[in-house]
Amino acid sequence: MRGSHLAIEIASNAVRFVSMRNETVLSRLDQTISAKTDSESKEALKAIFEANSFLQGDFDEVTVAWCIDKSSLVPNAVFNESKPLDIFQLCFGKDSRKSEIDYNRISELSVINVYEVPNWIKSFFVIRFPRVVIQHAGTHIVRKALNENAFKLKATIVCFENYFRLTLVKHNALEFYSSFSYQSSEDIIYHLNFALQQKEFTNEKGAIELVAAVGSESNLIDSIEKGLLKIGDLKKMAVSKDNDHLAKSQILCV
Repeated sequence: MRGSHLAIEIASNAVRFVSMRNETVLSRLDQTISAKTDSESKEALKAIFEANSFLQGDFDEVTVAWCIDKSSLVPNAVFNESKPLDIFQLCFGKDSRKSEIDYNRISELSVINVYEVPNWIKSFFVIRFPRVVIQHAGTHIVRKALNENAFKLKATIVCFENYFRLTLVKHNALEFYSSFSYQSSEDIIYHLNFALQQKEFTNEKGAIELVAAVGSESNLIDSIEKGLLKIGDLKKMAVSKDNDHLAKSQILCV
């Protein structure tokens, strides 16, 4: 049996806290972070913790999913022959600091997820929770996608404020992993349909998971679901919704 777990999703301007016991969600809190500097962000988070009693409990596990669109999966062999900063700059440009580049190993795929995370995120949570596990949200999403129902085609769409992450798995393998910006549900449906066409996965029986993660609009998922019903090539794919999907996926990293 698992004990108490506090799963945190944090982006640059929003944070979500989900407390669980034995994988059952007990409490959930979404808050915006209106701050212009790192110190202001830390003060805003401190105030949230002080104002909500359920966040002051003694949790067996605390995990943090850092939610940012820039993330790159590279094979172990490529990672071992290079440096995290070089990999990140090759993918996303030179405007990044070495001290803020981090990575997670995804042993199930023999790949490394390389990403950028502000130093204040690490310092704030490590001081408050010395045993905290901080990883990129994409790492959690991939592990969750491969952990269950991964033989038949499965698309997982995790929506954040102005971008979403799309993964495709089939036959227990990761077939696609990327993020896209969006302005409407139609943009999300377009990218999903295009990715399926590129992989020649249209008209296949499978599943589509829709997730409203930290910062996303409350009605976005329902709008996506309605739009998917109009796409003939996707009629064989069952649609499910779980806004605690990312929180539950963090259980796999402890």
